[in-house]
Amino acid sequence: MAQALTVTQFVESIRALFRETFSAVTVQGEVTGYRTARNGTLVYFEIKDEASRVLCFALSHEVKVALMDGMEVQVTGSPSLFKGNGGFHIRVIEIQLVGEGALRKQFELTKKRLETEGLFRPERKRPLPTFPDVIGIVTSPDAAALTDVLRILRNRWPLVSVKLAGVAVQGPGAVRQIVRAINQFSATRSVDVVILTRGGGSLEDLQAFNDESVARAIFGSSMPVVVGVGHERDVTIADFVADVRASTPSNAAERVVPDVTDVLRRVDGAAMRMVRAVAGSIAHQEASVGDAALRLRGSFSARTEIIRSLIQRLPLMLRTFSQRLAHTEVGVVHHLQTVSGHMMQRIENDNSEVSAAASLLQSLSPLAILERGYSITTSNIGKIIHRSSQLSRGDRISTRFGKGSAQSEITEVP
Repeated sequence: MAQALTVTQFVESIRALFRETFSAVTVQGEVTGYRTARNGTLVYFEIKDEASRVLCFALSHEVKVALMDGMEVQVTGSPSLFKGNGGFHIRVIEIQLVGEGALRKQFELTKKRLETEGLFRPERKRPLPTFPDVIGIVTSPDAAALTDVLRILRNRWPLVSVKLAGVAVQGPGAVRQIVRAINQFSATRSVDVVILTRGGGSLEDLQAFNDESVARAIFGSSMPVVVGVGHERDVTIADFVADVRASTPSNAAERVVPDVTDVLRRVDGAAMRMVRAVAGSIAHQEASVGDAALRLRGSFSARTEIIRSLIQRLPLMLRTFSQRLAHTEVGVVHHLQTVSGHMMQRIENDNSEVSAAASLLQSLSPLAILERGYSITTSNIGKIIHRSSQLSRGDRISTRFGKGSAQSEITEVP
């Protein structure tokens, strides 16, 4: 008899069997019982068909579509058992809507939300490099679109190199592969521009290009992204967020590289314009130099003639100058004699006036009066004594004569 397993051992065995047997499964069914856990980190729902149903759960931030009961979806995830109650479930990692109506509704909701966040703003779109060296291509390696893109790149700009990131462009896993490829190019910066492309298809076929995760990967890319999906009428969310939207895969290739024929034609035209410009400049400079030489020659001739005329007139100018100098000298001598005579006469007049003033001053001087026998008496403080009443007994006085002086003391005043 086989050894019995505990419940935990049995559940762990089944979980291990699921892991070994299924890396991931994709199951389609109708959503029912959609709910969010109390803490908001998990969402739960069941998918069902006519006969069966299975529980599904996912992390809230991983659910990129607005689910509601009654929607037809495809869920991709890992089947397993809960440890606690042994309940069977699918741990969901990707959800895709099924059905035109649901897809169209989800498209409009996603577009409105991303537009509100600013992912479609024209001013944030990056310009494409004029002459890219390396182009990254994200598409299915088996797609006809890849053949068209490579052919056009080779014909228009043979110098460019290509790095292909092969991905699924529809069905389970397509979104994860596309996001991973764009993020890898962005992280390594190994290319100058990225082309995200695929051929046409139904709204359901293009669902990966309407996924919010792909849109955010394009928005966060470190290099510009060109999206060329399907035909002109096919419009996806990726087109709105792309730096450049191409109408077709072939148009995407045309947008990222120049036409070598056109470039060579423009180079030839620029070279011809440069040659003509240089030739015109040389001709203009030659004409300018010629004109300058003529003006210089004329100016030199005129100056030479002026100098020759001055040399011829120099002797006459010297004689005239000599005569003027002699005449000026005579005038100066005469003027000096006149000035000298006036000065001598003025000096004699001034001497006579000074002698007369001195004589008058001498006659009026007190000293001259003293010489004639008079005297001057002053008090001890220098005050002149005019009468005896100014004196008292005991006063000391000083008497000044024509020659000398004497000191006295008053003994009596009559």
